[in-house]
Amino acid sequence: MIREILLWVPTSPDAAPERVLESAVALCQHLGAGLTAELLQLNSDPASWPVAVGSFPLDFPQLMNELVVKSEANASAAAASLTRLGAEYSVALDLRRGLTTPYASSAPLVDLARLHDLVVLPVPESDAVGNSWVQSVLFGSGRPVVLLPSPGKRLQWLDRIVVAWDWSREAARALTAALPLIALAKTVHVVTVFGEKHIDTACTQADLEKYLAAHHVKYSLERAELEGNSIGNALMEHAESADADLLVMGAYGHSRLQEFILGGATREMLRDPPLPVFLCH
Repeated sequence: MIREILLWVPTSPDAAPERVLESAVALCQHLGAGLTAELLQLNSDPASWPVAVGSFPLDFPQLMNELVVKSEANASAAAASLTRLGAEYSVALDLRRGLTTPYASSAPLVDLARLHDLVVLPVPESDAVGNSWVQSVLFGSGRPVVLLPSPGKRLQWLDRIVVAWDWSREAARALTAALPLIALAKTVHVVTVFGEKHIDTACTQADLEKYLAAHHVKYSLERAELEGNSIGNALMEHAESADADLLVMGAYGHSRLQEFILGGATREMLRDPPLPVFLCH
């Protein structure tokens, strides 16, 4: 059951697009869940800014002041949009505004995520810092994550869902965690990609069908062949051909010296998904 959803709203260097905010609110409406929006803007206190080392091509204080002003404007615009969308969609909104610094730790967001059922994150636009935050929440919170791309398909409906299935622990956790969303779908495509790795299981297709039927999932079992493609691309192409509203898949990876070593398909989904993606580690 999903009752509380957390949305992280970046304000620097760019604003979260309106379509991403609306997708998050729409998801809450579909699930009958409340939304906590974590909206942090850059602190204007120079003492909180990083120290400029060596020669800097621009006046550093001026640059930071410009970033602070832009972050504050982005935060105010996002707060106004979320307040309006919450009222339009009849979604209970807990709007939390605060201050942050460049390169701030993601630990407070991870802690807050653990007290929510689901976390919604915008896909970072080629931002190494943003990607590290996404990975920290995905692998450290113990909660499933929905990634919302800025371009690509917005999340308006949950009519068609594609579930990536390879009999692994990660796939099993993703399938189970996504059941509240899957229950709303008219069609669920459970797809297995063949051609790269050996799929080892003692179970049969009948066991999978029994599990899906027990949860009243309206499913079709499908397979996709790599044929020189990567698993991530094969899944995305399958989801697009099915006109899916959401792709559900396990997140593969582990941490080493506080850096996350990602599986290939997970890395591709974090980079540029064409549709919303539900990930669970």
